[in-house]
Amino acid sequence: MHATRLLWLTLLLPGCPDRTISAVVPEQDSIEVKDFPAVPRRKIDMLFQIDSSGSMMEEQASLRANFPKFIEVLETIDGGLPDVHIGVITPDMGASAIDGTSVPGIGGCTGRGKDGALRQLPGDTIRFLADEIDGGGGRVRNYPGELTDAFSSLADVGFDGCGIEQHLEATRVALADHPSNTGFIRDDAYLAVVIIADEDDCSLAKSTLFQGIPMDGAFGDRVNFRCTNEGVECDSPAIPFEDATGVRTDCHPKFDSERIAPIERYVDFMKGLKRDPRDVFVAGIVGPQDPFRIGLKDNGATILESSCPQDTNQFALPAARMGFFLEQFEQRNTRTTICNRDLSGGLAQIAAAIKVLPGDRCFRNDLTDVDLESTGPQYGCTITEYRRNPGGTDEEIGVIPPCKGGSGTCWRIEEDAVECFYTEADPHLKLVIDRVGAAPGNDIFIKAQCVTTESSGPAM
Repeated sequence: MHATRLLWLTLLLPGCPDRTISAVVPEQDSIEVKDFPAVPRRKIDMLFQIDSSGSMMEEQASLRANFPKFIEVLETIDGGLPDVHIGVITPDMGASAIDGTSVPGIGGCTGRGKDGALRQLPGDTIRFLADEIDGGGGRVRNYPGELTDAFSSLADVGFDGCGIEQHLEATRVALADHPSNTGFIRDDAYLAVVIIADEDDCSLAKSTLFQGIPMDGAFGDRVNFRCTNEGVECDSPAIPFEDATGVRTDCHPKFDSERIAPIERYVDFMKGLKRDPRDVFVAGIVGPQDPFRIGLKDNGATILESSCPQDTNQFALPAARMGFFLEQFEQRNTRTTICNRDLSGGLAQIAAAIKVLPGDRCFRNDLTDVDLESTGPQYGCTITEYRRNPGGTDEEIGVIPPCKGGSGTCWRIEEDAVECFYTEADPHLKLVIDRVGAAPGNDIFIKAQCVTTESSGPAM
């Protein structure tokens, strides 16, 4: 056995049970970490927020066309499609702000806009799609026809929404006991929020952002730029955006803005929706963070330029605020670009990340055979069972041994090209726990750490 592999196995030796879990110390760029419930919780509430501004025609069409691929990945969850609620909102909060003020009738920004209300199926009162497990091997649905067709109808949000997109505030309003959205969120379900937009968040603290003369030909550009100027700052060069055009780096939300709402308002709200903040997942199909370039239009207005690569011929503004928001959810987030005309890859990536919530056993990367001299592949894994204590530490119960002909609960890795079709690993492998005895409680989780042949990215 090679010395490198011996080192990995030494680092992966089981620890002692009945103690607070401590992280295994091998380099994370060659370890894939999986963390999932021992018994999957199969309820997921999914809120899609879709930008309804005039530049979103192609992206909306791609979303509707590729939603079946999103569902295909969810159907590979152990037991099939989970018990889901699916709702759609837009970021249109009109010209209203969280201080209670509003500016009357400016273009498509009127009053409180759609005010976070879930969209209804055309000709129906249904505000979200419920596709639930009935407990007897069947399903109960509140919509006619196919799930993908019903979603396509909800997701057809149009292109006449307010151009000042209040993504985070609209999400908060939608999920904060909105009278029209009753029943959408369930206490015992995971919550996944997916934001699809080509502009950054501009959740208003004060409606004075709209000050100016609407008849001025550059008014729209100036108002849009105020979202950037008031909501984002960059460390290099650390000078006002109006003072110089060009590329800025190390950009992030402005934490002392008077007219744009602080990101913490939405992070704290989202994490507070569940007893365990890890039950909340967020995703964005948004503009790339870089390049963040300040430009000047012919009408004299200072603008933030598109961050899409020029060869894509697509438009999207850098999502600095959205990116920071997503990052606050640790391993419960994913981000992909909206600059691709085809959103299928991004939707598959998000579905694969959501699949982790009830328990994704499929490995994203190729696992290393740590003993080439033995018959068959020998994988270097540590599989630990632990109890998740609400609001406290995770208590290790014990290390599960590999299945090698003995008795008792054990783990093994098997090939499954059907369930794991969406991964890039070759072969497609998944973790299987062969359990002996009574099923564990809902507070019992499995952590798996396996050596891979390449960088595995963040732990899932």
